[in-house]
Amino acid sequence: MLKPAQLPSAAAALGVRLPAKVRTAAEVPTVHWPWLAAEAAGLIEIGPAKAVAREPEGDPAELWLKGLDAVLTAESHDPERRGARTLCRAVLAAAEGGDVAEILAGYEDAAAAYKAFRQTGDLPVEDAVALLTSFGALDGGRLTDLGRWARDRFEARAPESVTPELSAGELLTRLAPLPEDETWELALRWFGDRRPVFGAAQLLHAADFATPVERVAAVDVVAGFGAEVLSAWRSALRYRNLRAHAMAALASWGEGRGVDELQRRWLVTEYALATRVRRGLENAFHYVRDSGGLGVLAASDHPDAAGLHDALVKANFRVRVHQLKVEAGTGEWWRVQVPAGTTLGALHEVLLPLAGHDGTELHEFTVDGVRYADPRSGLPGRRDEHELRLSTVFPRRGGELHYAYDLAGPWTYRITCEKVLDPDPACTYPLVVADGVTR
Repeated sequence: MLKPAQLPSAAAALGVRLPAKVRTAAEVPTVHWPWLAAEAAGLIEIGPAKAVAREPEGDPAELWLKGLDAVLTAESHDPERRGARTLCRAVLAAAEGGDVAEILAGYEDAAAAYKAFRQTGDLPVEDAVALLTSFGALDGGRLTDLGRWARDRFEARAPESVTPELSAGELLTRLAPLPEDETWELALRWFGDRRPVFGAAQLLHAADFATPVERVAAVDVVAGFGAEVLSAWRSALRYRNLRAHAMAALASWGEGRGVDELQRRWLVTEYALATRVRRGLENAFHYVRDSGGLGVLAASDHPDAAGLHDALVKANFRVRVHQLKVEAGTGEWWRVQVPAGTTLGALHEVLLPLAGHDGTELHEFTVDGVRYADPRSGLPGRRDEHELRLSTVFPRRGGELHYAYDLAGPWTYRITCEKVLDPDPACTYPLVVADGVTR
């Protein structure tokens, strides 16, 4: 967030009066909200030392919604980070007639709305109105055209909006921007009484005509049904945009020859495009780098490969290294350097030998109140640790996350980012640079 010393000039630019004493920018929503929105919409890129302006890419309304979503996530304090979004959905629905509390009572995630904004125990409707007014969705309590559009988008993404009556294409549109754990939950609503193989066939057929992120959503859902839907994958071999996905899926079950190099490049492009939509361009950069680099996109015959390649070249992301301090509840500590593109799942593999664990017990990370774990562990209420990278957790030095190993009687660790460095070509990462271990 903005440093306190920068607040006066930022407030002046926005025409905002600051309180007499301010400890952090987060205490001044009229300054902090535009900052969060600008970062999410791609208007600014925040590096380890400074923020720089960027040319936005994409539909302006969608970028506006990304900004609003980022602020709503920050103002949500429930485990799933939905509270402020749920409340604002109800406020927008009530703007043309109705009571917010009564409308909210019909939502499946209504309880989350009480864990938003000030968290006083009361429903913070005034805070939601102020936020929506500042974003132009409300004007004097009345819906604007932008507010109606946002209301419709919120309604379309609501859990109870997904029913078996939706077309497969409509379902994919709703699933596309969501994290994988939420896509599975909503997809099961749509499947209803459908036999998995029939529903899978419908989704894959619709995915052939969809966007890359919608295709990836369909592939992830269908993969969740395992061997039961192999015949749907076999049928998808006929589809031009699904063939590589289908060959990869069938190969995982011992069928077929798997994908060749050209098909691998197609898949890298597909997943990078999906990552860009779901988690931003920098995460797409790390995914491409982990998958072979920009040369993979340059040699791909995917129709969107060139556009993504150009966007990544223009963004000019640099490979960075995070220096982390890992502090155990026992008092022992380690200082380790890891690439910024490391996922939490990969960080777990780094932490195991440091702490002397064998990896046979369950573990989890906690980042800003949200818990992450290996999806294969079956732990409820956790998001996929392989989806979150350190570059997102620690966009600059400072901040912390928590790691717990053996959840029955956990070993606990506090992990802080001390430095963001340029990589040393002579070093191989991860690298332990110091420790405070009693020997």
